Amino acid sequence: MEYEHPIILERPVQTLTGESCCMPMSSPPVGLSAAGVVEGAEERTLATITDAKVTLAVWHRDLTAALARWLDDLPEDRLPEGHFVGPAACVPMRLSTLCDHAHIEDGRERREFIADIALLARGFAAMAGQADIDLRLEAIDHDSCWRFHRDHVGYRLNVTYRGAGTQWVSSQHAHRALRSQRRYRGPLQELPRFSAGLFKGVTRAGERAIVHRSPPVAGSGRTRLFLCLNEVDDDG
Repeated sequence: MEYEHPIILERPVQTLTGESCCMPMSSPPVGLSAAGVVEGAEERTLATITDAKVTLAVWHRDLTAALARWLDDLPEDRLPEGHFVGPAACVPMRLSTLCDHAHIEDGRERREFIADIALLARGFAAMAGQADIDLRLEAIDHDSCWRFHRDHVGYRLNVTYRGAGTQWVSSQHAHRALRSQRRYRGPLQELPRFSAGLFKGVTRAGERAIVHRSPPVAGSGRTRLFLCLNEVDDDG
């Protein structure tokens, strides 16, 4: 469902505790791969996306087993989904509304789920230097965005809460994947469940932007729950 009139609250965006997501990088990030990818188990890994050499920052996260079970046990027709454009500070309220519409009862796992997305939304807004964010939460049981492509955006953050994660290829295989599409059988990376992948799109990285796709799931009987955060002024 898409909200035509986002709620506007006159309050500043909260920033993450600890190191700022928009912290300038004075030297090449530790662990930077030849493909421009940085991976780490700490939240500050996402801050490396501001480095000119980085095109994808992956924060590997282990959320609770209870949350994973709760998400897996939700019926497919009760997965929360919707689209929200507005202040990051409004995300908890809007997600609560989505859960209510999906008839998901309040409880520890629901609150953990909402709090996690709110944390990511606040960090993304701080990194992008904007009060507002474009948030999309989707239940996907078809081949959505299955083609290999580069995002024509500035920054985009993806998290898969249920099902297979976003798949991407390194720069040396990008042209082959774009040309072959479904016939591509080369090396393929996949973002693990719950990991936050912060992509730098064509607007900021040009042809260096990571080539990726959503995993094809049509006919598999599986439904993904996918979060996407964009800057508000992006068209993608």
